[in-house]
Amino acid sequence: MSRSHPQQWAVNPSGERPDPADVAALREFATTQIADCGGPVGVVGPPLRRLAGGPEVCGTAVTVWTKPGDILFVLKAPDLIGAGDVLVIDGGGREDAAVIGDIVGRTVHDLGCSGLVVDGAVRDVDGLDEIGLPVFARGVHPATGSNQGPGAINVPVQCGGVAVHPGDVVRADSSGIVVVPRAELAAVLELTRAVAAREEAWRAAVAGGQTLAAATGIDALIARRGAEPPLP
Repeated sequence: MSRSHPQQWAVNPSGERPDPADVAALREFATTQIADCGGPVGVVGPPLRRLAGGPEVCGTAVTVWTKPGDILFVLKAPDLIGAGDVLVIDGGGREDAAVIGDIVGRTVHDLGCSGLVVDGAVRDVDGLDEIGLPVFARGVHPATGSNQGPGAINVPVQCGGVAVHPGDVVRADSSGIVVVPRAELAAVLELTRAVAAREEAWRAAVAGGQTLAAATGIDALIARRGAEPPLP
């Protein structure tokens, strides 16, 4: 839980964004498939989870760092939100002071924001749910902390132990949250397509009568590993 940031008080423009077609393509895959692709994907740690609104989100990160529990820069964040963005708030994991509620939620929703990811607490969950804005966060708390700062917008942040930079792509669903660096999006897409094709082949093989162990190559792996000399 950090009370300072090297770029505190900065309000930066959003900068370069990924190809919208690639963001839309990533949305077609589950977070589990993206996490399994073997590429440079950050997998956000628990307990961040969906708390309100729609069940999934995929969009470009607009990042906010705030002193844990402070809302000053969260109130400024709508000025930087564009259609398809995901507002990612690094609240330092503090769970006893909410950093966003339904007023900001409604504002960014109406600007085209596709979801919130908050490493910290949110409030007004019923209101956020009514808006339909997907909200993934650490927890819920009815009170805010302070509104004096410091904070920063569109700077590198951490969310659930994962580094998030402005312009990275955030994908979240019922299984969790993954972050794809903007520069690696095309490569991660290709790797994820291979995962999806492999899974489809497994399903087809099982439907055709193969055992799951045979279809996935587990029988062969067990046989091969079993033939190896025992470890000393």
